[in-house]
Amino acid sequence: MPQQPLPFDPATAGDRAAALRRWRRVAGFYLAVVAGLWLAARLVPRLLPDAIGWPWPGFWSLLRAVGEAGLVGGLADWFAVTALFRHPLGVPVPHTALVPQNRDRIADGIATYIDSEFLAPDRLRGQVQRLNAADQVAGLLAAPANRAQMADLALASLPRLLSRGREAALREALARAAMEGLRAMDLRPMVARLLRDAMDSPLFEALIQEMSDHGVVLIHGSRPHIRDAVANRSKWWMPRTLDRSLADQVTDALAGHLFDLRSPHSEAGRGLRQWLREIPDRIQEGDPLGDRLASVLRNAVDIRTLRLLAHHLIGRLKTAALEDAANPDGVLRDALDAMLVSLARELEQPATRARLDAAVEGAFLAAIPGWRQAIRSFVTDTLKAQDAADFSRRLEEGVGKDLQFIRINGTVLGALIGAGLYLLDLTFG
Repeated sequence: MPQQPLPFDPATAGDRAAALRRWRRVAGFYLAVVAGLWLAARLVPRLLPDAIGWPWPGFWSLLRAVGEAGLVGGLADWFAVTALFRHPLGVPVPHTALVPQNRDRIADGIATYIDSEFLAPDRLRGQVQRLNAADQVAGLLAAPANRAQMADLALASLPRLLSRGREAALREALARAAMEGLRAMDLRPMVARLLRDAMDSPLFEALIQEMSDHGVVLIHGSRPHIRDAVANRSKWWMPRTLDRSLADQVTDALAGHLFDLRSPHSEAGRGLRQWLREIPDRIQEGDPLGDRLASVLRNAVDIRTLRLLAHHLIGRLKTAALEDAANPDGVLRDALDAMLVSLARELEQPATRARLDAAVEGAFLAAIPGWRQAIRSFVTDTLKAQDAADFSRRLEEGVGKDLQFIRINGTVLGALIGAGLYLLDLTFG
């Protein structure tokens, strides 16, 4: 896994590093003081024999005991504090540089602690119950100003939700959903209903008349072809004038029949209309014609057509929604406020609050098992991915100030113990 820098706030990290350097100097000053006391107690009596009894007999011995013990305590604590983060003086003494060498164990320990202390279901259940989600929501919705603010936030987010990129994705999703629904659903009832509605429309008669007129014109226009067809199939001995007369009679009969279809009162017109009106019933009863018409409809409506329809539909809805959202007295704002008022009234009922609290608790606890391991893995992987030296340095900057007080306390306490032991030895010796 690649080494990554530990994320931190540069300003805060700089302050911590400066504070650590400052307190290191303070701890070093204390250590230098006791070292100076010890050195003075060793050198002054040798260099100035007349000062041995000054300012009182045994003073320099006491000072040497104080310096020795303080120096030992300060150096011991310096070694202990330094050994947490690096090898003292760069010497690889065993069991030093504990933090960088045990980064992975520390990461596992932190993740385990978070998992057991913060993500345990029993602890989380208590926190969720103390939250009283229903009371919080009810209190929020009780104030008209809060409801207005929530409506403003919802309407303000509408342009972002309907942005061009999201609109394209929504169009595609809508078109594909419509295509899948079109393939899966039984279209025969819809085809039957469409045909029945079309036949009940005033345009139905106009369409039949238009088709009848077009058929008459087509038949009359085909008169030469009909004459040729009759002549080509006639016997050789049949007079041509008779063939021509027969062809014209057939043509006129066909044209007359097609013309009769215009009128709902003619026998041909009544038969055509009755046959057409029976088609929806036949489709609903399972006639194969319904399957053929449904197949034609599916083939006619492809994904490109649905995309185009979705584009126009969503475009119009988007324009209308954005215009209404910008209106302080718009329908969307009134609808949102009415919905929130209704929810606030519903939450006045103790049973509703209890159901909401139970639902929140159940949803939260149901989600925890899936998130628990993910959170633990995230903590572990994040810490293990850090550079060991950088991880150690950041940790030292975080707690280093307190560790320097350990050095100071060790130096002072050692000096006091040295003085106490010397006085006890002097008293009982």
